[in-house]
Amino acid sequence: MNEPSRLASHFGGIGTALAIRDYRIYWLGQAISVQGVWIWRISSGVLIFQLTHSPAWLGFISVIYFVPLIFVGPLAGAIADRVGHRRTAIVTIWVAISISFAMAVLSFLGLMNPYILAALVAVLGVGHAFDFPARQVLIQILVGREQMSAAIALNSTTFNTAAFTGPAIGAALLAWGKFQFGEFGGPGVGFLAYSAGSLWFMISLVRIRARDKPSTGVSIGHLYDDLLGGFRYIGRHQTIRTVMVSWIVISFLTRAYTDLLPGFAEVVFQRGSEGLGILLSASGGGALVLSIVMAVRGRIDGMARLFVVSAAVAAASVLVFALAGNFWGSVGAIVFAGAAIVTCAICAQTLVQSTVEPEFRGRVIAVYLSLAPSAQAVGSFVVGWLAEITSLPSAVAAGALAAIVMIVVVGPKIWRRGPAMEAEAHTQAPAPKT
Repeated sequence: MNEPSRLASHFGGIGTALAIRDYRIYWLGQAISVQGVWIWRISSGVLIFQLTHSPAWLGFISVIYFVPLIFVGPLAGAIADRVGHRRTAIVTIWVAISISFAMAVLSFLGLMNPYILAALVAVLGVGHAFDFPARQVLIQILVGREQMSAAIALNSTTFNTAAFTGPAIGAALLAWGKFQFGEFGGPGVGFLAYSAGSLWFMISLVRIRARDKPSTGVSIGHLYDDLLGGFRYIGRHQTIRTVMVSWIVISFLTRAYTDLLPGFAEVVFQRGSEGLGILLSASGGGALVLSIVMAVRGRIDGMARLFVVSAAVAAASVLVFALAGNFWGSVGAIVFAGAAIVTCAICAQTLVQSTVEPEFRGRVIAVYLSLAPSAQAVGSFVVGWLAEITSLPSAVAAGALAAIVMIVVVGPKIWRRGPAMEAEAHTQAPAPKT
């Protein structure tokens, strides 16, 4: 790992993280790659809505992507701990590029249907189940524990910058692709953009100097023991267990609105792709501002209580978004929702990664990244199904109200234990025996 240079004296935690060469290369690759991720998400949502005009299908295409993360993610973390996180990321990025290219070809040829799209999205989900945890674990390997809070926040800043710029780029690509290649040409162009961004990130991983430790080999017996040990570790680690479960529930109840925005833009507000771009950019803009603030802040102190406050603001903002009754009122609310949700996510991930022991790192992060986004996807499916019976605003509002109730019950406990959680992150208490 490279030592920080004089850049560390500028821009707070951002300068500290970017002063490290390997992380700087990683971050530059990630900055391009995540643009493609957002373009892919928009393209998939637009394509499934073009094919079905159904909010339930919007939720289903999200959940079918995250189902492999739920079941494969923990196994992927155990394998990556043995094979190597950098190796795992490089191989699985190739899988993502291949699947996205196939989606582009089928879209251009007009051969795509909802079932083929769902199958390809599910396969891509398997690849990401290996890729995403490996990427996150690499952060701590590249920067070390002391700079991890700043690096995680900067990574989130990068992702949410893409949430602000990606929808704008995606909307332009969708419009251009439709004009050039017909109705399904827009999503096809979006899938190609994702493939290009993934290739860029893979090249960045090849360039970094940090290397994996020699592979320790993989066997069924070892994987079973590793998986069981990882889950036992999470169950006995009070801080990780508390933060992870709370964030999973919050994700399930509040974050469905992001996957259902194509439906809001088309059905509720009747503004089409232009309205979708505004809504996504508003959410991404709020997230961007707060993620920059968190990156500059660059410290763990106060994060547990900030987690509680941001969760409450997120739930209240989503409720206002759903019930505002007009487009621009909902746009204003979604700015606060995006800001609060990303703050909550940064706090949760930093607390988990700062307290986990190195030998459990891959498994714990894999479980975290499997369950939290999957909870959002399952929530999207449930809310989308409920919207078929009631309406999109009513269904999203119901989830936000349930989140507020949960925060009222659990929030005070996390608030009281906050200083102890942060002290544990600083001292890195010994791992519970498994």
